[in-house]
Amino acid sequence: MDSNEKMWSVKEVAFVLGVSRDSISRLIRRGELKAVRLPRMGGRGANRIYRVPESAVDRFRTGNMT
Repeated sequence: MDSNEKMWSVKEVAFVLGVSRDSISRLIRRGELKAVRLPRMGGRGANRIYRVPESAVDRFRTGNMT
């Protein structure tokens, strides 16, 4: 991962891949899609904030084409 690489939100990745945000979160938890977990800034609940490197999206897209 390049330090200047674009980092995508879960919502953006879901839109590009044509799936739900829940599906992307599931792929991240399973380790099938590489992501960086950001620290929460206040608030409550178990919400996790992830950013997905563009290279991981490209790799996932090319690896899962049918």
